[in-house]
Amino acid sequence: MAYFARLGIDNVVLKVDSVNNRDAMTIDGIEKDELALEKLKQVHGNAGTWIKCSYNTVEGVHRLGGTPLRANFPGGQYNPENTWYYNSTLDIFHKKKPENCESWILNPTTGVWESPIPCPEVIREDVENNRGYIWDENLYQSDNTKGWVLVERS
Repeated sequence: MAYFARLGIDNVVLKVDSVNNRDAMTIDGIEKDELALEKLKQVHGNAGTWIKCSYNTVEGVHRLGGTPLRANFPGGQYNPENTWYYNSTLDIFHKKKPENCESWILNPTTGVWESPIPCPEVIREDVENNRGYIWDENLYQSDNTKGWVLVERS
């Protein structure tokens, strides 16, 4: 299968469509993206833009050892809580930036938003007592050596 993300306004991924490999190959058996795009247009009409993606690419790594494509497979059906975007400048798929994380930076290789300081390691005692770390942007803005806060999980 060849997979293509259908983009909406602001490059939001609306859906991932697949094309059977035989519909994307020339008579000589050479895979061509143009043929897959023609098949998508036949099925869905001319509306929308499609960008090729790889089902096996996650955080910049191809799970089967191949060459990763565009950092991530952008999920399936559109879901506002789990929105994927296509970044045309970086040519990658990534999720929405976490809320209240203005200082976080998008890693152009993994397509993951990263905090400016690493999250402390959660120790066994914290897990057993249902505690975990959350990001506090205000704390980071007041002291850029801090940002992670250990809290009780509900």
